[in-house]
Amino acid sequence: MKLLNCFVLTIGAILLSSQLASADIGNTATQQMCTQSGSDSAPLPPNPNTDWANGGLNRNLDRIVYKREIIAYKIKWSSGWSVWYVKGVNDLYSLTTPSASPPGAVNARLAWIYFVDHQHQFISCD
Repeated sequence: MKLLNCFVLTIGAILLSSQLASADIGNTATQQMCTQSGSDSAPLPPNPNTDWANGGLNRNLDRIVYKREIIAYKIKWSSGWSVWYVKGVNDLYSLTTPSASPPGAVNARLAWIYFVDHQHQFISCD
């Protein structure tokens, strides 16, 4: 039990320190430069590019619209900030699409479709 508590505390410390870290992250293994764009206090404005709204499951929209590879992002809902969505891990949006055809079907889509009309922030790499 002590080992589990220590593990939980260590993970908590890592998560906290990552939130306090600088916005520029250099990945020495791949020599990529990663940058955070926007923040809780200064989010990016909605991006009116209609590619977001029509993107469905297209995981390349980040490269098309922002010319960068987004690795994680948050969306500002009316109730506050979302969790960090990690591209390809937890970013499948859970609500159904009203225009799905046939009725009752689900048009799968990624959460970043809301960049079109919601403030947001993201971490991206060159």
